[in-house]
Amino acid sequence: MQAVKIQGQTSRGGAKLMLFSTLGLVMLLLSLMWVQQLGVMHAIAFVAALLGIFAGWAKLAEPQYFLQYDDKAVHYFHRHGSWSLPWHSFLYSGVPQYQQQRLGYIGFKVTDYDSFLAQLPLRLAVRLMTEQRALYIEAVRQSCNSGQCAGELLAENSHFRTAEQQYNGIKAAFAWRMQRLSAATGFDVFVPVSFDGNDSENLCRQINQARLQLIQNTVT
Repeated sequence: MQAVKIQGQTSRGGAKLMLFSTLGLVMLLLSLMWVQQLGVMHAIAFVAALLGIFAGWAKLAEPQYFLQYDDKAVHYFHRHGSWSLPWHSFLYSGVPQYQQQRLGYIGFKVTDYDSFLAQLPLRLAVRLMTEQRALYIEAVRQSCNSGQCAGELLAENSHFRTAEQQYNGIKAAFAWRMQRLSAATGFDVFVPVSFDGNDSENLCRQINQARLQLIQNTVT
């Protein structure tokens, strides 16, 4: 199958935002030639222009496409690395919910931890654990009937074993999080999305249909 690439909202408009912010900053600098004292409005405009440049740079630093799926796997691209999830290693994707509200993620129900963890970059694993900490804490809270078990579940475990492999350190901590998130939400791996709920569900439906077709072709 031809690779399907999904572009998010985060990476769009970076060049335009940076250009207009830079032009605004240049105009503000030139305007200082005609003013004797920097006023409050000038100061605010300077800060806004600098923030605009920084925001534009941040957008440009993001991958153009955050998700791609082809005949081998689903691929997630982050500015700190990427991971791949082979089609045979998960059952489905979907939009996780909390209190009947869709979360800003799509999730994957992973069945083969080894095929995912083996190629997960350590730097990206650390970054994802940091960025998705709020999601993890909420999942832990849901898993507890009272606050008494939260401390135990939040404790990082430095060892994790599957039927095939022993993991230590960062990958072990990531795997424990996957397992606990799965128990709370039904999904092991999460990708942040900036779409509305319907678009997220449509994306998951496309991924599930592609997986079914590829799995069936592989079997036959």
